[in-house]
Amino acid sequence: MTSEIPSAQVDKAPSFSLIWIVPILAALLAGVLSWQAWGERGLPVTLLFDEGHGLRPGDTVRHLGIVVGRVDTVSLAPGRDGVEVRALLEPAAERLAAVGSRFWIVRPELGVGAIAGLDTLIGSRYVAVLPGHGPAQSRFIGLTRAPLGDALQPGLDITLEGPTRGSLVAGSPITYRRIRVGSVLSVDLASDGRTVEVAARVRQDYAGLIRDDTRFWDAGGLTLDVGLSGVKVHLDTLETLIRGGVSLAVPEGTGEPVPAGHRFTLHREPQSDWLEWRPAVAVGTTLLPPGTPLPRPGRATLTWSQGRFWSTDQSREGWVLGLSGGLLAPADLLDPGPDADEGSAALQLGDVAHPLSGPSSSPAPGLGLLATAEPTGLPPWPRNRQRVATSPEACLLLGDPNETPLSLSAGRFTAETGRWVIDEEVPVGRRWHGAAVLARSDGRLIGITSVDDDVATVLLLPHPLP
Repeated sequence: MTSEIPSAQVDKAPSFSLIWIVPILAALLAGVLSWQAWGERGLPVTLLFDEGHGLRPGDTVRHLGIVVGRVDTVSLAPGRDGVEVRALLEPAAERLAAVGSRFWIVRPELGVGAIAGLDTLIGSRYVAVLPGHGPAQSRFIGLTRAPLGDALQPGLDITLEGPTRGSLVAGSPITYRRIRVGSVLSVDLASDGRTVEVAARVRQDYAGLIRDDTRFWDAGGLTLDVGLSGVKVHLDTLETLIRGGVSLAVPEGTGEPVPAGHRFTLHREPQSDWLEWRPAVAVGTTLLPPGTPLPRPGRATLTWSQGRFWSTDQSREGWVLGLSGGLLAPADLLDPGPDADEGSAALQLGDVAHPLSGPSSSPAPGLGLLATAEPTGLPPWPRNRQRVATSPEACLLLGDPNETPLSLSAGRFTAETGRWVIDEEVPVGRRWHGAAVLARSDGRLIGITSVDDDVATVLLLPHPLP
């Protein structure tokens, strides 16, 4: 009797077991959590300072008064010539680490005319940051102190050269009519040691004050005049008494704008006539709203002949503004008057002479509007860029395109029916006759300048003209 021996059946083990899902998921979860933790850790930056000023790990990094990071470590720099601070910026503040960013340690400071960092008398020190606008950067040279306010604003950098430092320090004000228009950035000896050089910045709003004939003098301290009438004390401002200062004056001329870095003489004191200068200079963030188009008046000459027994040639000059319906100008530039010989009047504009066969239309007293069938060569000023002015306001006078516009504040006008009389102290001569007048608030045309017998007025538009 025979029996069959059973044989074993071998099954191939599966290539993947479900038991591995758990450790794989755990590893993935750990990776995600680690990545999140690393991202939430922040961006590391390295700051190099001359001194630590009591800064400690855990102290904050602040921008605009809010915490944007924390100090990680504070140690000696590798060369032992300073302090190396490693800090972590919060993820939302990583853009603060850019080329041009400035870092400094805020601590209590008590100086002549300046007190800062009082919040750190009781609390801890902290690092302040002012962001730059360049590409990302992780290593910075820290400032020894907080930057000056005017050094952070756009402006015109100039150099003043004088015999002595006087009472000037970094931060001393630069004033015009006792209004602060800039600051001293630094004071140092010239490279040859013969004079003192003062680096200064005038705010962009007031850069129009700086011309090649602008005068500067040391306005720090006070002056005593002792005479029979008693003692007179001359003091510019309290701030200049404490911190020193520079004052400037602008003559009533047509000085040229200067480039950055221009050098001026810093006088010990002003001459008496400097204090009497009262020029009209356009100041402010912008002369007109951004994108405002500018009118382009044309220089015109009115010619005619007159005389009872023999005729003589006469002429009158001024500016005319092109409109879609003709030329706008003061009436006396379009009408020679009743004594002119018949048919002799013409308005010369460029190479074209426009005959004046009769009186022009007058949209308002003093204003003339000449309808022309021929091209004038002047770009027409649109109707939608005109409006009626109801009360005096800040304006710009625009005539010669090669000359700086004349800025007038509202206080320089005396309102009369249909016109504003310009203050006689403002230097508005015949060269402004017919100049366009634009409102600084919106850049719209509100009138035309008229100058007659040294009396200057703004002839107001009664309504938008075609």
